[in-house]
Amino acid sequence: MILAAAFWLRSARHPVPIVELPLLRIPAFAFATLAALLFTVAFAAMLLTSVLWCQQVWGYSAIRTGLAIAPGPLVVPVLAVASGPVVRRLGAGRTAATGCLLFAGGLVWWALALGAAPHYAAAFLPGMLVTGVGVGFALPTLVGAAATALPPGRFATGSAVTTMARQTGSVLGVAVMVGLIGEPRTAEAALTAFRHGWLTAAAVGVFAVAAALALARAAPAAAPGKAPA
Repeated sequence: MILAAAFWLRSARHPVPIVELPLLRIPAFAFATLAALLFTVAFAAMLLTSVLWCQQVWGYSAIRTGLAIAPGPLVVPVLAVASGPVVRRLGAGRTAATGCLLFAGGLVWWALALGAAPHYAAAFLPGMLVTGVGVGFALPTLVGAAATALPPGRFATGSAVTTMARQTGSVLGVAVMVGLIGEPRTAEAALTAFRHGWLTAAAVGVFAVAAALALARAAPAAAPGKAPA
């Protein structure tokens, strides 16, 4: 927190800061970036725990683990393309909120359905598919909404800020999961630790839903090209 405050003060006072703080005064950009950060915390937590679960609890090999998690990423590009008409109908905020909610639901499914005994098709696969659908609706929509909220002269800088927020979210997600899971010694301890991790990540996903809904309220008032730079 101290380092974050120091970074914020430095950005506010430096003539050429890494993060142009006035960009965060554009409500649609600020809420889209916040939602992307929160969503990426949950996404990084999901990705890490899915690999650790398959390898450390179910004893899958690296190749089998990769194949087990592949269905989720495979649906993302399809949904990213198909989400265009949904965004035009519902707006970016509501579309992203739907994706974040689905993603959180997939994590809750894992917390409720997975056990120490391997049951891939009935327990693991549904959660992976639902989280993949959530990513396809949420992440591209949030990135696009953040960019379109900016004046044309700030597209590059704003995209860099959004990317930085996503990378920060990834670091936080991994750090939180490592702290929550620890080094369980038994299958029961592992199940409890992973359930706590998935429920925590789902809660972060719900916060991302709230930020996306705030984006839905802010977006109509945003006028790209007229917002303060």
